[in-house]
Amino acid sequence: MKIGGLILGQGINRIVRDGRTLRGMEKSGHFIEPIVGSFPQVDNTGLPRSFIWHGENYDIGYFDGSMFPFVLSQ
Repeated sequence: MKIGGLILGQGINRIVRDGRTLRGMEKSGHFIEPIVGSFPQVDNTGLPRSFIWHGENYDIGYFDGSMFPFVLSQ
């Protein structure tokens, strides 16, 4: 699948793309400034790479060719 010029392989369906959800996660302190648009990426510098949001587990992970990580559902 292709997102904004990036060709992504396995796991692409796990990317959280909803801007409202990402902003809520940001307000809870799970990461800094979601970059919503063609790249639903976040900045989690110095923060844990996995967290629980509304009873579901999420990870923050990279795909080849991305500068910032994506929020991934498990």
